[in-house]
Amino acid sequence: MSASKTKILQKLTVNTSDVTTLDFYGSSLLVTGSSDKTVRVWRWNPGHGFQEASYSPLLGHRYGVTSVRVSPKGGVLASASVDGTVILWDLNNGEISHTIMQEFGESIRACIFSPNGASIVSSDDNGSVCIWGQDRSLKCHVKVHDEAVHTIAFSSDSNIFLTACTLGNVRLFAVGNDFAKALSSADCSIDAAHDMGVLSADFCKIVHTDPADKRSLIYTLATCGTDHFVKIWRVFFMPGNIDDQRTGGTRLIPNTPQEHFAGQSSIYSTGVMNASCAQTISAHGSSVTCVRFNPTGTLLFSGSLDKTIKIWNQQGTCLKTLTHHSRYVNCLAVNGNSSVVASGSNDRTVAIWDLTGNLSLDSHISDARSLLFSIAVKAVDLPLEFTCPITHELMKDPVYAEDGFTYERTAIQEWFARDHPTVSPMTNLELSTAELVENGKLKQRIEEYLRTLDPQHHPV
Repeated sequence: MSASKTKILQKLTVNTSDVTTLDFYGSSLLVTGSSDKTVRVWRWNPGHGFQEASYSPLLGHRYGVTSVRVSPKGGVLASASVDGTVILWDLNNGEISHTIMQEFGESIRACIFSPNGASIVSSDDNGSVCIWGQDRSLKCHVKVHDEAVHTIAFSSDSNIFLTACTLGNVRLFAVGNDFAKALSSADCSIDAAHDMGVLSADFCKIVHTDPADKRSLIYTLATCGTDHFVKIWRVFFMPGNIDDQRTGGTRLIPNTPQEHFAGQSSIYSTGVMNASCAQTISAHGSSVTCVRFNPTGTLLFSGSLDKTIKIWNQQGTCLKTLTHHSRYVNCLAVNGNSSVVASGSNDRTVAIWDLTGNLSLDSHISDARSLLFSIAVKAVDLPLEFTCPITHELMKDPVYAEDGFTYERTAIQEWFARDHPTVSPMTNLELSTAELVENGKLKQRIEEYLRTLDPQHHPV
């Protein structure tokens, strides 16, 4: 994959109002929602590109659609609307299988499946979330913010659930075991994460373990908002029995609730969870409406009211600016093999972008993938230690840093050179030295691994 080669592949122009939401299932199924009350299902057909399913559009909402999500298990599509409903659709035939109502009929701003597919969560204008079980019954209704909640997200392992509101506050909840307990107070809070409102958030799918204690998990989270910024956060979480956690304390998670600051933001930690801001990126010339990581965690995409889409690497460098839409970019989605990104806009169109630089409408999109993605797919048990925690790419020249992590040499050197001379990119803790030590044993293991995939491979 080469972000610099990204080009427009197709434009979908059937909507009669703003395109507000997008979601991919796998690499070749795309779902879109619009203020024109419709939900549309598109499948990639070599020779034609994305074509609308015979049963599409799906008509059931009385007002504009705000969110569409396909179940991680496939087969079921959820759509939410300002009409206060989440409709569940059968993707085999487009028929309604269930309709669930937000408590008190509040307008719904977002819906999402938990990554294990067991729960559905919806958020509303009253600052509340409703959690629905696998049988579609209401498990709990909780007010989590004082303002409208437009943003909800899950970590890839379903351990952490995030809510964010139009006041700019973020709440993080430990929800292991699929909401076995009702939500109560947040396990970590970020006040004023973005001035005047958080508009989108996304967790990177790659989760790291702190080498200092081998228990604390480190998540990478991207948020954006009306302040024109994209922020990259590290969220630190200690899984296991919460009662045990509260008696612990690690270098990343204090054993007593604490407050600390990241610029104008206030972070409130508990003995379960903590967070820090790794980067603040002045990303766009107007409000940033959407952020999305690609599945391999190597790229971050952002869309804005300035009509542009930007592609970033994990060091915060803008690799490419995409210009095609004539009005605001509202939403983004990346397909399962990182070959395509879709963008939806107030200009009523959906743009399909080729991330590989070599796709055409005749391509078999499910087969299009980068070499890195192919390696990850071929070896599902690829040791995480083989990838750099900054770039999430396979390392060629791994080096130790004082924080205990091993990085790709050029990546950590670039990090230290860019306003972070003595700060760990993973823990945000001060380092006494930026000295790096070659990790020769790991380098040898990576070379041996590559030879098992390609016997002709030779070290570069």
